[in-house]
Amino acid sequence: MLFFTACWQLAAQDEPKQITNTFLLQNATIIPSPGKMIEKGSVLIKDGVIQAVGPNVTAPFDAKVIKADSMYIYAGFISGASHVGIEKKKEENSGRRERAKNPGNPTYEKAGIQPDRMAREVLKADDVSISAMRGVGFTAAHAVPEGKMLPGKGAIVLLAGDNANQMILMENTALFAQLVGASGVAPATIIGVMSKMRDLYRQAAQSKSHGAQFASNPQGLMRPTSDPVLEAFYPVIEGKQKVFMKAQNGRDISRALQLQEDLGYQLALVDVEKGWNYLDQLKAHTIFLSLDLPKAKEEKKKDDEEEMSEGKKELEARRAEEQKRYEMQAKTFADAGVTYGFSTLEVKPKEVKAHLKRMMENGLTTDQALAALTTQAAQLLGVNKIMGSVEKGKMANLVITDAPYFEDDSDIRYVIVDGEVFEYEAKKKKKKKASGEAGEEKADIAGTWSYEMNVPGQELEGNFRFEVSEDEVKVFMSSPTGDDGEEMEIDDAELNGDVLTFSTSVDQGGTTLNLDFELNFDGESYEGNMSVGQFGTFDVEGSRTKKPE
Repeated sequence: MLFFTACWQLAAQDEPKQITNTFLLQNATIIPSPGKMIEKGSVLIKDGVIQAVGPNVTAPFDAKVIKADSMYIYAGFISGASHVGIEKKKEENSGRRERAKNPGNPTYEKAGIQPDRMAREVLKADDVSISAMRGVGFTAAHAVPEGKMLPGKGAIVLLAGDNANQMILMENTALFAQLVGASGVAPATIIGVMSKMRDLYRQAAQSKSHGAQFASNPQGLMRPTSDPVLEAFYPVIEGKQKVFMKAQNGRDISRALQLQEDLGYQLALVDVEKGWNYLDQLKAHTIFLSLDLPKAKEEKKKDDEEEMSEGKKELEARRAEEQKRYEMQAKTFADAGVTYGFSTLEVKPKEVKAHLKRMMENGLTTDQALAALTTQAAQLLGVNKIMGSVEKGKMANLVITDAPYFEDDSDIRYVIVDGEVFEYEAKKKKKKKASGEAGEEKADIAGTWSYEMNVPGQELEGNFRFEVSEDEVKVFMSSPTGDDGEEMEIDDAELNGDVLTFSTSVDQGGTTLNLDFELNFDGESYEGNMSVGQFGTFDVEGSRTKKPE
């Protein structure tokens, strides 16, 4: 398609290479850590390390000066548990599966038991998730493999670099576990997973003890055999490594706590969504709350409420109360004195800021939110000596915005990862709605619409086709000058009032381009923009050419 070709030409343009490793971010408002501020300050960076922070920093002769007037500098955000950069597990064929020969005693791989697998083995430097997470302010993450019960070992990774060697900061950082059964083989149930976890842990403890005895005095002892799965538990048994257990709801939290009590290892609970009933027990462990939230419910009109039965009203009230507690979870933990960070296993990058805003609307303060993203996350992951704050001697992982980050209209202008600078164009501001009320009527966008967009070197023309149902919007994108009229389908679209947003990515010659669209509709026409990551933001406009039949 012409559209893909143009995007590839955009990516293939000579990118501005860093001709110096010394930078001075000049005359900005610096937030060194939550609750602290330096006005009209500068940050000097050399070889990926912060050399100076303050109001009177001068630029060396070889420094590139970045004018950051009226901008805000924060420490880069850190995710406590994430699948960022991790190769997605391939789905099994939809056809008839081959029946396991011994489903009660399958291979470790079939059972989802791979604790010896390192994140490095499945880390892809060109994965689209890396640039997407970096684009919302994350500069580092505790990356864990995907899978079932025991997917593997985590690694602290930087969200920049051409390969795993450049990205990995710390390897073999934690044993990642989930209460997720295997498909068609044991352990298939949560109870089975818990039983298998106990069995493996105790086998590993015996294996480790036997190995130590043999090393000390092998006479008369059977030679120990090597088992990488059992050996992966050794650092956990020695207390040198935590088990990072994904436990979202109350049931999983309770069972994760029970397993820890039975076996005695150090526990980190990650992607916690409903932990408010377990505050007292959770204080003793490392906690990373989920940055995902359920979809915000639209306020019902008074007439609709009056037509509801009493039972329906009571059910809706309980649901609203549950969602409110969910949105207040971060504040509840903060008020209880629990130190926590955030994990991003389930949240979509484009929803991060909106979800943080909803938490703040429910009482979470700016400093509490920022601490969970930076200083507390660094402390809990054991990397606070090198990241998490804007200080001399720390790694140059920074986020620079054109207004305070948590304000609605703020845009990220630069993200710096280990001294590598990524520049972003300011997004076109959304048109303000006339009413500004929740539950505003959505624009009628169903049908086929033309688009015209300008990218360097040419103008692109083509069509969007929007299919709208009560629950979702599907976007189909095509070009009339394409080779075969092929349409690209985009499911990840959201319509709020008159504003449609959707994202996709295209792979061209080994380079992944992330495309983020924001279209503002006004009757039979629209205008908006397409953001192509660090390559810039480009205007888009068009009009409806055909309504659905």
